[in-house]
Amino acid sequence: MRSTLLRSSTRLLAIVSVLGSAAPALAQDADILGAWDVSVSAGQGPPTSAPLVLKKDGDQIVGTFSTPQGDQNVEASVKEKIVTIWFSVRTQDGPISITMTGTTEGDTMKGSMDYGSPEKGEWLARRAAAPSSLRQAAAAVDVTGTWSFQVETEAGSFTPTMTLKQDGGKLSGQYSGQLGEAPLTGTVKGNAVEFSFDASIQGTNLHVVYSGTAEKDSIKGKVTLGDLGEGTFTAKKKS
Repeated sequence: MRSTLLRSSTRLLAIVSVLGSAAPALAQDADILGAWDVSVSAGQGPPTSAPLVLKKDGDQIVGTFSTPQGDQNVEASVKEKIVTIWFSVRTQDGPISITMTGTTEGDTMKGSMDYGSPEKGEWLARRAAAPSSLRQAAAAVDVTGTWSFQVETEAGSFTPTMTLKQDGGKLSGQYSGQLGEAPLTGTVKGNAVEFSFDASIQGTNLHVVYSGTAEKDSIKGKVTLGDLGEGTFTAKKKS
């Protein structure tokens, strides 16, 4: 009996030993879903930033870069800590395919950016403190109020006043300045703000577009005056 128990114990220990020495568990893929603040450095220019939101769509990871030029749809993949993000950007010379590759560690991702040319860029992303849902991310700032603008163009300087009203990601309001009075409409996505209105100057109809980045009580960016050219602007909140 004792020898039988010893043989059974020995066999059990052998089984446990085999199980214990089995192949290690597969490493889990990192969680990259949610809202990110992405900064990109390329060439000699200053870094640019844009909010990125990643979400699941079936078995795929998709998302949106929110920029003053509009939303850029992206696709992404993650294998353990290796991250790849693809998207394309429309330019005057046609679309450019961009691939971002890198690694993730906790609430940070970083790596290199390939534009399909010898020139490369670098990117750094930090998980945004705001909730990761698209609706809440779209309302990261509130630009409701009266704003004083300082506009600089080749045609001169202008100081319009604009009243903005934000409702979630939608923007409405009123322009008042050198181009007269005009209602405006636009969007707020993350901290990217864009709005437009129609005006007339010396009999020429203009579609005016403002696009920029908002931070608390300031906005800065560029303005397009129809076919008359472009300029830059800064704005301060009055009330």
